[in-house]
Amino acid sequence: MNKSIQYFNEKIINKMQQRIIALTKEESDIGHIVTCVHEDLMEFGRQIISEILEEADLDISNSIERKKAYEKVYVRENSILTTIGRVSYKRTCFKNKKTGKTEYLADRMFGIKPHENLASDVEEEMIKEAVETSYRKSGEEATKTPDQLSKQTVMNYVDRYGFEFPEYEDYEALKRKCRVIYIEADEDHVSLQNGGNALPRLVYVHEGIEERDGKGGRNSLKNTKYFSSLNEESSHMWERVLDYIYDKYDWDAVEKIYISGDGAGWIRAGTRIIDRSRFVLDRFHMKKYIKEASAHMAEPLQEALRDALYDADKEMAEAVIEKIMCLTEDEDRRQRITKAANYFSNNWDGISIYSEERDDIVGCSAEGHVSHVYSSRLSSRPKGWNIQHVKNIANLRVYMLNGGKIEDLVRYRRSLEASEQEEKTQREKSKLISRVRNDFYMNASIPILSQGKRTQMSWLLKEIRGVC
Repeated sequence: MNKSIQYFNEKIINKMQQRIIALTKEESDIGHIVTCVHEDLMEFGRQIISEILEEADLDISNSIERKKAYEKVYVRENSILTTIGRVSYKRTCFKNKKTGKTEYLADRMFGIKPHENLASDVEEEMIKEAVETSYRKSGEEATKTPDQLSKQTVMNYVDRYGFEFPEYEDYEALKRKCRVIYIEADEDHVSLQNGGNALPRLVYVHEGIEERDGKGGRNSLKNTKYFSSLNEESSHMWERVLDYIYDKYDWDAVEKIYISGDGAGWIRAGTRIIDRSRFVLDRFHMKKYIKEASAHMAEPLQEALRDALYDADKEMAEAVIEKIMCLTEDEDRRQRITKAANYFSNNWDGISIYSEERDDIVGCSAEGHVSHVYSSRLSSRPKGWNIQHVKNIANLRVYMLNGGKIEDLVRYRRSLEASEQEEKTQREKSKLISRVRNDFYMNASIPILSQGKRTQMSWLLKEIRGVC
């Protein structure tokens, strides 16, 4: 660290002083001066990181423990991209005296994997940006320096987030007591590269509407938990929701659960999985079909249909629709009226519940939530997606909405990758040992055991015979 302090005093301070004097003479504005100072500080930061890595490497080289287990092979320069720019440093390659395996111990100490050229902080910024903006812009904004990542690099990293995310836990000592629980659900329509569509589903659980005081304060949902789903059996998704309810709520205190949505089969399936739940047709889709059936009619007839449905008067609704049908000659419009009539009939339980339990039911905002959570990134602009990336981006956005932090997720992903690599190494070693063991018992004499060379094969053979 002394080198960095000396470098800062001799180079950076002097450079900054000269730059500020020059900029002042040029009558530069404060923004330009800040930019220049920022560049100098980034340079100093890279110097510090480089020195930390090299000092750690030197400490390892001088370590007595290292000398017992590893021997030096060579020293080479490496570089890694960080959010403050590309850091170059020298590192020593060591060879394990027992296994013959070579590795950079200082890199392992700081979590730098072989052939890796991006630090975890760059990955964090890249994924945060990719969740909100295009891959191209994510690559441009991943660092605080002119260094940029390609669109393909961002895509490759997003592709790595197909694993099951750990649950973000906001620890609560006691289960919540809530008389009524609300569940809302809807799906987005995302264009795929192959010309088809992906339908990512969004489900969220909450405890009702929390009103905000003061002018302009927007109401919010209380204790909201989000779930994303794509290409998953409906029953599996609803079981995840049910597990959450059992885990977070005192079930004995729960009297009612309302599942609101547009009446799609996968939404209604929730009432078969979750006990004490009833379906509620969301008013957004009801209004949509009222308009579909009556927009071409005079206002009084439109109001009559709307009143009949809002009052859950089925006979009146059917009579109004029949009247509209009689006054409609265009075949295309007649088909749309029939479609709307069938929609009302198939979802009548979700309509009539308003009159039965009006005091407990709150408005459904699923359409708006899907627009905010999914559409703003996945379907608001014309683009063709890879279906795995649709799933990964949807999961990432929901993970963040639930309070998860990308930096924690990046660390988790890297630990999974390290575990998978370790398992792969162990499997390969087991296969090698098994193969050698077979050779050992098939041959009475194996020349390699009597040779002086300490190869990996000879070490494994002697391990089997118990001589090393």
